[in-house]
Amino acid sequence: MSEVDTIVYFKEKGKANTEKALKLAYEYSEEYKIPKVVIATSKGTTAAKALDIFTDTDKLVIVTHVFGFLKPGEHEMDKELLELLKKKDIAVLTTTHALAGVDRAIRRKHGTWQIAELIAEVYRTFGQGTKVCAEIVLMAADAGLIPINKDVLAVGGTGRGADTVWQIKPANTFNFFDLRMKKCLCKPI
Repeated sequence: MSEVDTIVYFKEKGKANTEKALKLAYEYSEEYKIPKVVIATSKGTTAAKALDIFTDTDKLVIVTHVFGFLKPGEHEMDKELLELLKKKDIAVLTTTHALAGVDRAIRRKHGTWQIAELIAEVYRTFGQGTKVCAEIVLMAADAGLIPINKDVLAVGGTGRGADTVWQIKPANTFNFFDLRMKKCLCKPI
């Protein structure tokens, strides 16, 4: 008989689950020697909470929204927190979303869905946080911030905060079909 792991299912989506999701990621990464934990953050609140929980900040890779996501030319991330992360030598990645980018521009201008955004929609059937987890791992792999030969953890969320954690075998976007969503640690129902 095989071992069955418990998945934590949150009754609500969003930021109320941030501390619990990050603690699960921290404990799991320590127990299973996961080398990197990729965390999505927009304004920086989730990244700041991770600093309170993770004792080994070398594991952390923070992925933010692109410049101009909400307002042209502007970055959402708290500037003081960004400086603190840099001082602590924590990798912060701000780049084009792996499952949006040019595809989103085509959809907005011409109303035509492209492959990357369709893939994002399929991931969203498992929850917004699951889509975010897959996407930030692809982005971090493309930037060379995580190993592609070892599993990592990804922390994403629905709206603000974190509510989803996955163990993932990374891949670069050009090898997208090698990405494996191996184990869900938590997600909203």
